[in-house]
Parts: sequence; C-alpha cells; structure tokens
Amino acid sequence: MKRRTFILWATVAAAGGLLLDRAGDYWLIQKQLAYSPLLPTLPVMPTPVPRSDWDARPVNHEAASEFGFDTPDNPSGWLDYPQDLTGVYHTVAIHHSALSREEHETMRSIQDGHMDGRGWADIGYHFGIDADGLLYAGRDITARGASVEGGNTGVIGVVVMGNFEIETPTNPQLTALQTLVNWLAQTYHLTTLAGHSELNNQTVCPGHYLKVYLDLLAKGAGLQRPV
Repeated sequence: MKRRTFILWATVAAAGGLLLDRAGDYWLIQKQLAYSPLLPTLPVMPTPVPRSDWDARPVNHEAASEFGFDTPDNPSGWLDYPQDLTGVYHTVAIHHSALSREEHETMRSIQDGHMDGRGWADIGYHFGIDADGLLYAGRDITARGASVEGGNTGVIGVVVMGNFEIETPTNPQLTALQTLVNWLAQTYHLTTLAGHSELNNQTVCPGHYLKVYLDLLAKGAGLQRPV
C-alpha cells in the first residue's frame, strides 16, 4: 500500500470512529467503511456508568490540596463553572491511569488514590474508560477537573485505564474514546485534543502506545492538536 493511500484510509477510519492498531487491518476497514457513514451528522451521545454504580465517594471540600472553593486568595480550591458551559471548555486532555490491566484498576481505586493519596476533593478526571470500553462518569462536568497541574481550567480530563508505556489500548477502549471525544467536541465547542504530556512536559502520560492514536482521534472529531 502506498504511504499516501495508507494516510487517507487511516484518516477516514478515524472520522468514522474506526481505529486500528496494525496496517494489516486495511481490508477489514474497507469492508467496514462500506457500511459506515464517514461523517455522521450528529455524534452519538454516550451514556456513562453513573457515579452511584461504581460506588463513588462524595466530594470532600475539606480536602488538603483542593480545600474549600476557588477565590483569588485560594486559586486551588474547588471551582464550579456556570451551568451554561458554552465557552467554558476548549480542550480535552487524554490520560492513562499508568497501572497495567493485570492490576484490575477501577474508577473507585483511582478516586481513592486521588482523594487519599493526593488530597483532592474528588477523582480528578471527568470521564474514565476501562479495558472493555465501558465509559464512566467521573468528576461532574460542571466542576473544574484536577488532571493537568496548573492547567485545569477549561480542560476536560479523560482517563483510559491501562499503562500505555508497556501495553496497547484495546479496540473497545479506542472506539469508546473516539465516540466520547466526538460528542464532547460538538457539545462543548472544543478546539483542541491534547495528551497530558503536551500540557505538562513533566510526564509521559498518556503513554507511547496511546499517544500514537491522538492525531487520528483529533481528526475524527475535527479538533486541532497542540503545536
């Protein structure tokens, strides 16, 4: 396959929410595209597993590292955005949880680590995606996240469970991530999709084997990538 042809089908696959991890799937994708709209008029609204179903702890506004509420004198406090989120968000930040699938991580274990280990008021991410492609509701979308040090305002945080420095994301994870990103982009008029490390160069998150998909995810949702 010529390089130009490969780039074309890879881009089209992303636009349709079809993500691959090897070039050998070229013929499979051609068959799938025959039955898939390339540019859906409206993205599918994903239905996340609610917080109550994963036994989420209540928000703790006494948390040491996210104490109280945001004020000029307390900029690290909890910030509730206005109910009309138009113009609030500009970026979706993609993370990995950094624990391998063998460790059977859950949203609750991530929340416990954030609240007990880091002193945050709640789980830092707005959404999570497990190895089976299940989408979970995290921190309320009307609240500022805690996933990018010094750069959380206006950023939606999404964590994909796994350590993608040593393992690859599953196809269900990638499909769920593309569906979510498509919906977030149109719903909140986002402009940018970034990996965590592109917003904070002190980390390798979301890991090499997820970073390679970020361009495709962005193209599929019509988003820019950081320069």
